[in-house]
Order: sequence, then C-alpha cells, then structure tokens
Amino acid sequence: MGTILRIRRGIRAAQLRITLDEVQLRQMPEAVVRLLTPPELPSPFVTLRTPDGKLRRNPEARIELALHVRRNILAAQLRVASDKERGWVTTEAVTRLAQIELPSLT
Repeated sequence: MGTILRIRRGIRAAQLRITLDEVQLRQMPEAVVRLLTPPELPSPFVTLRTPDGKLRRNPEARIELALHVRRNILAAQLRVASDKERGWVTTEAVTRLAQIELPSLT
C-alpha cells in the first residue's frame, strides 16, 4: 500500500506544480510532463501476433496473454471493491469485466 500512496503523492504534487506554473506563466518541467503522461504499453494482442497477423499458439504466448487478461480482471475487481467502499458508482463495463472468471495459466 505504501507504493500506491507514494505514486499518488507524486501525481498530486505534479498536478499542483502544473497549476502553479500556469498561474505564474512558467514553463512546465519535462519531468512533470512525463509523470502525468506515462508511455502506453503495447497490447499483447498486438505483440503476440506473427508477422502475417495470426495469434501465436505456443505455450509462452498463451501464458503471456492469460496474464494480461488476468491483470485486467483483477484490476477491475479492485476498482469495484474500492468504488463500493467509497460509495461511488462503478461503470457497467468495469463491473462486467470484474465478474469474468480468471483464465488459467496452463
């Protein structure tokens, strides 16, 4: 939990820095821009394809794809639980994803 709080503090500090820089008409530092715009990770649906566009069928590719799907399902379950605890409304798409059974890694 400490890592999450540290990340949230960093993001909030960067957001405050942006507001102050805008008020004082200063240019935003590149480090702040990078913090608030993380790089997009390639989807396994793209990286696990062969050059002709077919999905690879080897066991390592299947496990990697299953891990990606599992992470998304677990993140959705965490979001639903967090929203429920705070009394927030969770989107229907996240709720549906949270209800999917985790794929096996074998």
